[in-house]
Amino acid sequence: MFKKLFGALTGDSRQENHNYEAQTSNNNYENEYEEAYTEVEYDPETLHGTHYTVEDFDAEVAERAENWIADERASGENVHEKDIQNIYFNYRRAVYTEWNNCDSDQMIRFEHANSLKYTGVQTSGFVKADANNPFLEPVHGVDLRTYTAMCLKISAGIDYLEVCKAMGFEPIVWEELNTIWPQRMAEDTSFTVTTLFGQYYAENVTVPQLENLKASISEEGQANLDRIKTDRYFYEELAGARQAAYEYGIDGAQWILDNFGINLADFQSVAMQWMTEQNQNWNSQDIMEFSNYQQEKQKEYAARFAAEQGGNIADDVNF
Repeated sequence: MFKKLFGALTGDSRQENHNYEAQTSNNNYENEYEEAYTEVEYDPETLHGTHYTVEDFDAEVAERAENWIADERASGENVHEKDIQNIYFNYRRAVYTEWNNCDSDQMIRFEHANSLKYTGVQTSGFVKADANNPFLEPVHGVDLRTYTAMCLKISAGIDYLEVCKAMGFEPIVWEELNTIWPQRMAEDTSFTVTTLFGQYYAENVTVPQLENLKASISEEGQANLDRIKTDRYFYEELAGARQAAYEYGIDGAQWILDNFGINLADFQSVAMQWMTEQNQNWNSQDIMEFSNYQQEKQKEYAARFAAEQGGNIADDVNF
């Protein structure tokens, strides 16, 4: 069934494409706006084109999808709930591409911006705190933003007892916070809590009670930290080095701290910043380039670690 569906959406088959066109209630929708819009304008929040309404878009997707589903069932196909979700997913992509005359990168940006609405799962960079979400209710008066600020200080190497003292509560409260918030992350199937935690982490959030708690950092470490915030290639190099270190039994986070002066909290914060920026401004060409660069650097550092450890075991094996 899905081979036929993909063929219909891409026009790979004349007959299948004919069936698809017969089910399209507004085949020329995008043509109606071709002369009026030489360049598509997008709503900054939903990333829908401003030349149509969200209601019209959803209705078009539903009509195409339901017509296809009806035809499948009429021909004796057993269409399951997962099948229906995939059918809607593919028609949503088809309609968005047609109505906005856009490339796949723009379509993915749209999917990220609307991931909760259409898939029930959040995407980093697009989550907003909702006071009505029970998973985001404060624990012992501590909301997720404050909990994240505490985690950042502790990950930076500040003793949790100092953090508790600055917050004005007993260590037992921290233990409960550090149990309940991760538990909520595990229970929240929309990943709202986890994703929002990551966004706060990327912002390197703090609260007034913790502002005077500073993790020590050398001048060189500060320079390297500033660099990985602005130099994506340098960040990818260190990410590759860290991964290579772990593969050779070395604590990658500690290695980064020892060699570049960047603690775990700061490194993870920058990692989340780059991931969020990537999601919000999706560019497949850039993503591939950075991924390849990180892999190249990982191989370079792996060779370095292997040499420092006397070479790989397989180096002495002849076939």
